[in-house]
Amino acid sequence: MVPRRVILALVAASFAPATFAAETGSLDALLGKRLFERNWVSAPSSTKSDDGLGPLYNASSCAACHPGGGSSAAGNVVRLGSAQGAADPVYGAQLQTRALPGQTPEAAPEISWRMQDGRRVAAVTLTHLAYGPLAKDTRIGLRRAPPLFGVGLLAQIPESEILEHARTEQSEGVNGRPAYVMSQGRRVLGRFGWKATQPDLAAQTAMALSRDIGLSTTLHPEPWGDCTSAEKTCRAGPHGAGKGEVEVPDVLVGMIARYLDSLPPSQPASVGGEMLFKATGCATCHAILHSKDGRAVPAYTDLLLHNLGKGLDDGIEEGAAGPGEWRTTPLWNVAASLKNGGLLHDGRARDVAEAVAWHGGEAAAIRARFEALTRAERAELVAFVSAL
Repeated sequence: MVPRRVILALVAASFAPATFAAETGSLDALLGKRLFERNWVSAPSSTKSDDGLGPLYNASSCAACHPGGGSSAAGNVVRLGSAQGAADPVYGAQLQTRALPGQTPEAAPEISWRMQDGRRVAAVTLTHLAYGPLAKDTRIGLRRAPPLFGVGLLAQIPESEILEHARTEQSEGVNGRPAYVMSQGRRVLGRFGWKATQPDLAAQTAMALSRDIGLSTTLHPEPWGDCTSAEKTCRAGPHGAGKGEVEVPDVLVGMIARYLDSLPPSQPASVGGEMLFKATGCATCHAILHSKDGRAVPAYTDLLLHNLGKGLDDGIEEGAAGPGEWRTTPLWNVAASLKNGGLLHDGRARDVAEAVAWHGGEAAAIRARFEALTRAERAELVAFVSAL
C-alpha cells in the first residue's frame, strides 16, 4: 500500500493541471505524467517518495529518454546478451553508464558509425570497463528509445486477431510468429519492446524502471536494478526501500502505465503512396489491426516476430525472439523517429529507403519489389511512410 503522503505529494506537484486532466479524463494519467517526468534521487532523501535512484543507472527519469512521450538520441542504451538468451554474467543485460557518488559506472560506450555495403551501421566500443572484459559469448547491441505516442492502443488489439493475422501471413510466404513469454507464472503474448518481451504497459514500465533507472518494483524487486552479484559495491549501495518493500509500488507503476495509455497516436500528414505500400507487400507485416470494438489501430504492425536476416542479427536472443528476430516496428511514429535518432532498433537508418535496404530474411522478397519500383514510385512510397 502506498503511503498517503506519497499520493498527496503527487497531487500537490500536479496541482493546476485541470486542462491535462480534462484531456486524458483520468487523475491517474495526470499523476502518471508527473511520475514519468520525475527526476529520481539517491537514497536517503528528505523526500522519501523520490529516492531510490541507482546505484548504477542510465537516466534519472523516464522523460530523459522519452521527452514529452517522444524519443531522444540521448536515450540510446547498450544491450548485452548472448545467442542463448543469457545476460553477461558480470555486467547484466544492459550497460549502466552513470553512477551515484561512491559508485563506478560499468563502462563508457563510444558510438561511431561505419559503412557496410553502402549502408550505415553502428560500431559500439566500450572503454573503462569497471569489472574487466565481457564474457566471450556476450554480444553488444545498441537500442534507441522509440516514441511512445499511441502505444496504449497496441494493448487493445485482441490476441485472436494477432494470431489470425499470423496464419494469413504464412499463406503469403511470410513466417511471422507470436512472441509468447512467461510473466508472473503465466504464458502470455508479448507485444511491447523491440523484441516483444513484455505483455503490457505495466510490465514494460517496470522493466524500464529497473534497467534504466535502478528502481525496484513488484515485478523486479531487486533494489540494485541490473547489477549482478559480481558488482558487490553496487549491491551494497544506498537503496530507497526497506526490507520487504519496493521503491515504486504497483499503484505508481500503474499510474505511469495509465499515462502512457493516454498518449494519443501521432497524426500523419496527408500524402499519397498507401496503395504502393500495400502493392509492394509492406502491409503484410506493417498491417493495420483492430481493437476489440472493431476500430482500426493505424500502427502499421502485426505485433509478430520476424527473422529479418543476417544484416539485422545482433547476436542477442531476448524473450521468445531469436538473435535475428524483431517485432514488426510500428510505423505511426516514423516522422518523429527521423527527427530524433533514426530508424530501426539502433537508429542506423537515416531515412525510410535506408531502413528498407536492411530488410532481409522474410522481408527479402518485399525489399526486392521495393527496389524494382520506378524512381518516382519509390519516392512516393518513401514519402508516405516518412509522414507517418
